[in-house]
Amino acid sequence: MANYSIGQQTRDLLIQAAGELAAKHGFSSVSIRAIAERAGQNIGCIHYHFKSKEKLFEAVIRAATQVQRSLPYSKTLAPFEEHLDRPEVQSQAIRAIVKREIDLTFDPEKPWWHSRVIYQVLHARDRLMQLLYDEILVPNIECIRRFFKRIKPELDDEEAFLHTMLITSPVISHAENAQSILGFLKIKQYDRKYLKQMEDLIVLQTQMLLGLPADN
Repeated sequence: MANYSIGQQTRDLLIQAAGELAAKHGFSSVSIRAIAERAGQNIGCIHYHFKSKEKLFEAVIRAATQVQRSLPYSKTLAPFEEHLDRPEVQSQAIRAIVKREIDLTFDPEKPWWHSRVIYQVLHARDRLMQLLYDEILVPNIECIRRFFKRIKPELDDEEAFLHTMLITSPVISHAENAQSILGFLKIKQYDRKYLKQMEDLIVLQTQMLLGLPADN
C-alpha cells in the first residue's frame, strides 16, 4: 500500500507539472526535462510511470476532464427523463444543463491549468484533440442534440447543434478570455452574482428560442 501511495503521488506530481507547463507554453513546447524538473523528479520516472511523453500528456487531458467524465450531460438529464415531454420540465432541464456547465467551468477548487490545457487542445488537430473529441465532446454534444430534438422534433442536426453552441459558447468564452474580461470588469474573479446572471440569461434565451415557459 505504501509503495502504491508513493507511486501515485509521483504520477500526480508529474501530471500536475506537465499540465502547468502545457497551460503556459503549449504541449508542443514542453520537454520531458522541464516536466521532471518542475515535478522534482528524474526523467526516468516519466518513462517508468507513463512510458512516453505522449502518454503523460494523455494523462494530463484525462485529469483535466475527470469531472466532466464523471458528470456527463446524460447524468444531468437523468432526473428529468420520465417527464421530459412536459414543457415546464424541459425548462427545468435546460436550467440544469446550463448550471452544470457553469459550475464545472468555474469551480474554485479546480486547478487553474485544467481549463487552459483543454482550450489549447481544442485548437489543435492531433492525438490529444482526438482523445478529447472521442471521450468528452462527441458523447456530450450528441446527448444535448438529442435533448433539443426531443423538445422540438422539427429541428435538424445543424439547428440542434447551434442550440448546443448557444448554451456553451458564452461559458467557454468567459473562461478562455477570463483575463481580458476580468480586466474590463475591473474585478479579480467572477463572483456568484455574475455567474448567476450569466446562467439566467443563457437559460432564458434558450427557453424563449424553443418556445418554452420560463422556469422559476
